[in-house]
Amino acid sequence: GICDRLERTAPWFERLASTDEARLKALQDVIIDDSLGICDELDKRMEHHLATYHDEWAEVVKNPDKFAHLFKQFANTDEVQPADEMIEFVETRGQRRPVDWPADGEAQTNWRPPSLSVFERSEHSWQDFGPADAFQPNLGTAVLYGKTQLAVFKLKDGSVFATQNMCPHKQAFVLAQGIASDGEVPKVACPLHKKQFDLSSGKEINGGDLEIVTFEAKVQDGRMMLHLPPRDEVDAVLATDKLRVCSEAPVEEPVFSR
Repeated sequence: GICDRLERTAPWFERLASTDEARLKALQDVIIDDSLGICDELDKRMEHHLATYHDEWAEVVKNPDKFAHLFKQFANTDEVQPADEMIEFVETRGQRRPVDWPADGEAQTNWRPPSLSVFERSEHSWQDFGPADAFQPNLGTAVLYGKTQLAVFKLKDGSVFATQNMCPHKQAFVLAQGIASDGEVPKVACPLHKKQFDLSSGKEINGGDLEIVTFEAKVQDGRMMLHLPPRDEVDAVLATDKLRVCSEAPVEEPVFSR
């Protein structure tokens, strides 16, 4: 059965056939009997990989200036936000570890913006985030705007999108590391729990009701440009220190007002 590459395995398996026996037979035909020729293709790819292999990490060590930009936390700045600015660390048996995530439904989970139009009345301006070539195709890239982490997605078809980098499910700053897709609906799947979000509307896909804030993006004269409200207004809603997961939920502060 054909499936979207972001579809979970369980619903795909259910659609394969009407009974478990028929589903297992369909898998046997493909995996063991190679009815689609996938195993043969994978063997050829492995042979090619072995014949053309080179040590990519050794290349990075030999030519740090050429590859250093790929290992920055944010594409637009050398500034960093350490892990303990995103989640509290505690000590357990003499070892430092991130605090446990709260259970779903508790404070600091299923975060919601004041509204998806929270910046509707803000005065937006186009901000330059550097060369468009620094943003890898069909991947997300994190950028820093004030104290806020944003995720920029440059998809295979050339379209670009910008969202908050924090996944609202567990308030983890990881959306830029998710799997992006330019199918019928441009979307990203959080790498932690596979929550999927429409990159255009910000709404969760597949029945969920979470939302992320999105911003207009474009490539102009070879530069990655985002249409953003003032930094202080974005920080009032999305700043990392406001959304940091702690052992005790922080007191909610009102967002900016005019």
